Amino acid sequence: MIVMPVDPSTLDSSTPRTLDGRPYPDHLRAYEQRDLQLLPLLGDGEPHTFDGLSLQIVDPRARSALPRWIASATWRGLVTRMRDSNDGPTAYVITDRGRSRL
Repeated sequence: MIVMPVDPSTLDSSTPRTLDGRPYPDHLRAYEQRDLQLLPLLGDGEPHTFDGLSLQIVDPRARSALPRWIASATWRGLVTRMRDSNDGPTAYVITDRGRSRL
């Protein structure tokens, strides 16, 4: 499993940080508005690959925003990345924090 080293104590702040002090990138804030549209795609609690998520999105603008939304949601602790092995595909899973956001 791959886990982004976000400092859990900073998740409720306006500027989450990683354990090594890096701040949440400002350019990702614009993608927070996609939470209500994209987070339900992960609401079943099952792991989804990027391709699997992309295929579920009809709106081309939302589909093109998916990589940056995933980065934003990961930083904010709504989604976590998983991988079965080093050479397998990365999957994304909603977190408890993401479920409460739904």
